[in-house]
Amino acid sequence: MIINPIIPIWLMAILCVVMLIMKRRGRWAFVRQIIIVILVFAINLRPMLPGKTYKTGRQVRDVNVLFVVDDTISMLALDGRDGEARLEDVKKDCSYIIDSLGDANYSVLSFNNTPIISSPFTSDSGHIKNCIEALYPIEDFYARGSSLNTPKEMMKEILSSAESKYGRKTIVFFISDGEITDDSILSSYSDLKDYVGGGAVLGYGTTEGAAMKIKNTYDDTYEYVQDKSDYPYKNAISKLDEGNLKQLSGDLGIDYVHMDSSKSIDSVLEAVKKDSATDKNAVRTVEETIEGSVDIYYFFAFALAAMLLTEVIIAIINKRRH
Repeated sequence: MIINPIIPIWLMAILCVVMLIMKRRGRWAFVRQIIIVILVFAINLRPMLPGKTYKTGRQVRDVNVLFVVDDTISMLALDGRDGEARLEDVKKDCSYIIDSLGDANYSVLSFNNTPIISSPFTSDSGHIKNCIEALYPIEDFYARGSSLNTPKEMMKEILSSAESKYGRKTIVFFISDGEITDDSILSSYSDLKDYVGGGAVLGYGTTEGAAMKIKNTYDDTYEYVQDKSDYPYKNAISKLDEGNLKQLSGDLGIDYVHMDSSKSIDSVLEAVKKDSATDKNAVRTVEETIEGSVDIYYFFAFALAAMLLTEVIIAIINKRRH
């Protein structure tokens, strides 16, 4: 048996106790009162019996979406929206993208010292949101500086594998502040262009830059990252480098968008949805089984109506006697 309470059971239990406390005079009157209270409680439970099961199909977008997320310390710079860290804006914007695209296969590739596949392609959007929410840079002590070349080979492996497996290109959102601090030179990503079917390079931060606060793992406090190139040490400043990000977008054949708000990506998302709607290979049918149920609470409702009618008849008879 299945129940689907109309109001919370605990609240109905309190109401039923109150109704029983208001005890009526006479043994049979109180018995009828108890029966009425039980029926009211049973109706509120809204009991149901399992019914027939139905199979149905719905069409969903079978699109691959790859998030490539810069997870270096510079993404903790406090020049994000509302004075938050850049990475906090990234998490909000990724959630916005997932909610906008809905049914799709998502994957997360983050990078700091090394590239890390936080999640392979999955249609479980909740899992992907959790993976992105859990992103946080490695400790300053272990960091070797930022390089936008770090995820390239892993990206190529993921994109080429997705195309051979699914027979279509992948939507890519490359997310970074564009800063390179390890003295490397940005390599060309143009050899990945043929695997990319849309998306954008998303830029975070400001050209003025900001200091970075990182969590101290020993006492859970936060402290500013220091520039130790000269003494006395000062707070290190991270700055947005749009030149690198625009070079990336040109190599990948997708737009560059500076993320002033989550809605900054709307036009890109609309283009993705439009392209997937016209691509027959990007739509698949998902079969779902719906379990039916049959309400039986109305049997108790009939019994309650009969009890209430009985109470009315008894009240009329007692009134005539007196």
